[in-house]
Amino acid sequence: MSRRFVILGAVAVLGALLSSCEKVEERIPVLSLPSTLLASTGGTQVLSVAAESDWTLGVEYQDAQKDWISLGKTAGSMFEDVSLTVTANEGDAPRSAVIRLTTKSHKVALEIIQSASVAHSMPVWMELPAPQESPELYFFAHDMKGGRYLNNVVSGTRNWSFYWDSGKYVSHWVAYPLNASLMDGNSGRYDVFINDPILEEENMAQPYLTPRSYGGGWTRGHQIPSADRQKMDSNKSTFYATNMTPQQYDFNGEIWMRLETKVRNYARNCDTLYVCTGCDVREPLGYTGTQSGVSVAIPSAYFKALLRRKGNDWSAVGYYLPHSRDISGDDFQRYSMSIEALEKKTGIDFFTNLPAFLGKEKAEAIEQADPNNTLKNW
Repeated sequence: MSRRFVILGAVAVLGALLSSCEKVEERIPVLSLPSTLLASTGGTQVLSVAAESDWTLGVEYQDAQKDWISLGKTAGSMFEDVSLTVTANEGDAPRSAVIRLTTKSHKVALEIIQSASVAHSMPVWMELPAPQESPELYFFAHDMKGGRYLNNVVSGTRNWSFYWDSGKYVSHWVAYPLNASLMDGNSGRYDVFINDPILEEENMAQPYLTPRSYGGGWTRGHQIPSADRQKMDSNKSTFYATNMTPQQYDFNGEIWMRLETKVRNYARNCDTLYVCTGCDVREPLGYTGTQSGVSVAIPSAYFKALLRRKGNDWSAVGYYLPHSRDISGDDFQRYSMSIEALEKKTGIDFFTNLPAFLGKEKAEAIEQADPNNTLKNW
């Protein structure tokens, strides 16, 4: 074979390789933040960029307020972390912006929302109701390691919070975020009912439920279910006395358990489900004996308020179930209702931080929505 044909053959092979390389498309880059819902106080987060080429960053403000976001850098290459600093929002309306990432082949966007400047006696968490005026009600929160949640620096990640009634010895509600990652794990049930260390630290009385239940045939009913937290420390905390209420056996093991299972299914099909579970003790069915050391109010009903976020889509639904064995075999969907209706039933203002993030009009529409229509997309 002549040298001419060898060179031509090599050129042809090189051309084929170059052609095949040109056909390899750049994958869509990823832009992410620990949280896209920001507190009114502002602060700094790490914006993670994952791309396969050089990129640029820009900020597009969605309202009249400008220049409240600053980026540590606006250009880079491949994988980098960029500081994103947000100033305090001193206005009375939420504000939003879009962070745009541009590469040679793609453009992606990430929307962030900062809440309005609103005074809060509780953290700015989406699952929390508004506080109620009573000298007997106390707000506390646990972290994922089984300790007391103080702040991001000290405690890392919130687990569940509760509104403790020091006169009736139950939590009016327990609130927590729920998604697939929070349910992952294989610890199983800790299954030892123990005192809440927060109340011990505060020298506050609580039912002693380790050796037995409340007495009188009432079971130790969870508010945040054991199955919602499947890593050992976080699961152990679901057996604290502050998470328990005296619950009728058939109600606990049938309709309430089926609703809990459905809530986990809802959570697996969205980004985050914000859950507020509680019991109505305004007019108790009665009180337990003192087998647990104190006489505990027996709830007349139980409720769940659920706020679902999937991308930029928000929706909500409520449930209010009379505490009775007579409904144990019923379909729990019979007891679904709008959040607005649940608020009227319970006297509780659910998802009090939602208007600050989404605006009053949008938040009201979410809370007034017909659950029959809402649940079709869950």
